[in-house]
Formats: sequence, C-alpha cells, structure tokens
Amino acid sequence: MEWIILVLWISIINGGLGGQYILNWMGNQPKFVGDKQIGVSAGVMTWWRELSKLLWATIAITIEIIRGKELKYFNPGYLSMITIVICAFTGVIENIGFFYLPRYYSPHIYAPYVNIYLAFLPFFGKFLFDSTLRKEHWLGAGLVVFGLVIPHIPYMLGSTAKADAVLDLNALIWILIINCCLCSQQVLNNKTVQTALKGVGPNALVFWREIWKMIFITSALFIFPFISNVMNINLPESVDAAKFENQVLGKTNETDKLFLLNNYNKVEDDYILNKNINEATEEQIKSVISETDYNRFFSLFSGNIIPDNWLPILFVVAAGLTGYIYSFGFFKLSKFAAHLWVPYTNLWLAFLPLIMFLFGKDVTLAQIIGAVVVTGGLMVGVSDYSKNKVEEIEKKYK
Repeated sequence: MEWIILVLWISIINGGLGGQYILNWMGNQPKFVGDKQIGVSAGVMTWWRELSKLLWATIAITIEIIRGKELKYFNPGYLSMITIVICAFTGVIENIGFFYLPRYYSPHIYAPYVNIYLAFLPFFGKFLFDSTLRKEHWLGAGLVVFGLVIPHIPYMLGSTAKADAVLDLNALIWILIINCCLCSQQVLNNKTVQTALKGVGPNALVFWREIWKMIFITSALFIFPFISNVMNINLPESVDAAKFENQVLGKTNETDKLFLLNNYNKVEDDYILNKNINEATEEQIKSVISETDYNRFFSLFSGNIIPDNWLPILFVVAAGLTGYIYSFGFFKLSKFAAHLWVPYTNLWLAFLPLIMFLFGKDVTLAQIIGAVVVTGGLMVGVSDYSKNKVEEIEKKYK
C-alpha cells in the first residue's frame, strides 16, 4: 500500500510541478498577457499565488470540518508551527525567484539547475532521520542529477548559446538561493510532519504555511518599496550609458523616453541627472524608472497589488491551484524520508524540453539525452523495492 501511495502522489506532484513552471513562464511572457508590458512584479505575482493557495487550502479544511473533523486536529502544535514558519519564509523567497527567472529565461534552461540540491538529500536524510542509504538509490539519484546536467554541458564547454539561453550572474544567484530554499523545505517538511500533533493532516499544514507566507510577502510588499523610496533607488544621479539605454530607455514608451532624456544628459559613457529638478519631476522619474526593472532587486516588490493588467494574475491563480495540489502531496509523502522519494517528483523535467518545443523553443540533442538518462535513473532508483520496504520516519506524537 505504501508503494501505491508513493507512485500515485509522485505522479500528481510531477503534474503539479510541471504545470507550475509552465504557468509561471506563460504569465511572464508578453505574448500571453496581451503583447504589452507585463506590469506585474514578481512580488505581486507571489502575493496572488499565495492568496490562491490559501483559498484552496481553506476550501479543503472547510470541507473536512463539514464532514465532522474536530477543530483540535487543525492545530499542529508549537514545534511543528516553528518549522512551518521557517518553511513559509524560505518558500516566499523561492517563489519570488520562480517568478523572476521565467521573465528572462526559458524554463528548460534554468529548471535543471534549481534541483542540484537533490544530490545532497541522502546526507540530510541519514543525519536527521537515520534513514537507510541504499546502493540502488545512490545510483539512481546520481543518474537523475547527471541527466539534469547533460543538457547544459555544451554551454559549459563554451558552445555558442542564444541570448535567452545564457544564465547571467543574477540568474546564478537566484539558482543558488532557490537550491538552498528548496533543500531546507524538503528537510523541514519532514520535520513538520514528524513533530505535528496526532491527527493533524496535510491540509492543516498547508493552510498554516500559506497564512505565514501571506504575512511575509505582504510585509515585503510594504517594506521594500519604502526602503527603495528612502534610498532613491529609482532616481539615480548617474547611470552607465549602455545600462540606461538598454534597461531603461529600451523599456519605456516614446513619451516617457522623451521625458527621461529631458532630465538626463549623456556625458561620455554616462547619463547624468540634471541639477535642481523639482519634487514633482523627481517623483515622475521614479515612477517611470520603477516600471522598467532598472534595479532588479527592488523591482521584485514594486507595483500595486491591484494591477492594471490582470492577465498575468489569471496564470498565477491557476499556478496557485497546482501549487496547492503538490504542496498537499509533499506533506502527504513527508512521513517518508525525503531522499527516498523527492528525486522522483522531478520526472517532469525529462519532458520539459519537449513541452517547450511545442511553445516554439529549440530542443537540443543534449536535452533529449538528458531526458533518457533521467528516466533511466528513476527506474534504477526504484528497482530495489522487491528487497526493501518503504520506510517511514518516526513521529514524535503517536
């Protein structure tokens, strides 16, 4: 029965995760949101995503209450709540990154890199839960990770890549951050389930997690714009000419472009802000530049929660539904040691290049080879079931 549960939920999680990446990417592409400026920051998208997930989780626990489940089974206890709060904090950071990356890169370019942490999960599982490390799992997980890397080996070796296939420093920083967040969440999800009071189910855990995520992302949407305004981030006195022309002037309409050029003069290799401009002009400059993602960090939290363009939000709300489904699945399976099943929730990565091909993206031979190796790794990883039973971590409250 444990095996059937694992296979079923791994399949559901794969569908949820795959759908999440595609929907996040579509919501950040102008051609899918009205062929105009997206106009919605990663932070605002994250806010709507978490609101959507909270709504679905609320509906789920309401149904459970109507069916007679006692309210005491929705209190996970203070130990479990601590891990939920930490998970919520890292989850918000991770989600912002997952809305930032698809705005500039195709999912089949960056997605494999954010799963490098999988190679280290066996160490955490052994250290935290004293789980058995099997040779079949080691070999299978190794093949999975290697298969995820293969599509990018040509670029690593210096092969000429298209502009949208190049991961710049910002992308690499976010990939590192996401790896840390995802790894911590896999481990803490186990701890959340392990320390939850008796009878507390996945829906309650998802519900509390989403409440805390809404608290964190709402706070960020108020705090960071305030800091940006105090520091005059979007009112630079001097900007490199290439950066100003590409990242600011290239992303504004003709009216705003003329307005900026009237207030910035090009001096050699820089654009210099005019002296003694009035306060109204300063505020208008800030407004125009903030819409161009000039400062990529603070632009993550810019804009109003109620956007002018609602099309990206529709994709985000749909992503919230798939996010709720796989979050429920992760808590459902977190009674098992993470390193025994988490690598197999990423089978969708093997099919991602083919899906992106349908969206008009290039699919390389290396990506096809990587998909074959990943599939082979998953088969090896589960080939020892006839000799071993699926292990569950020991719960604190039985």
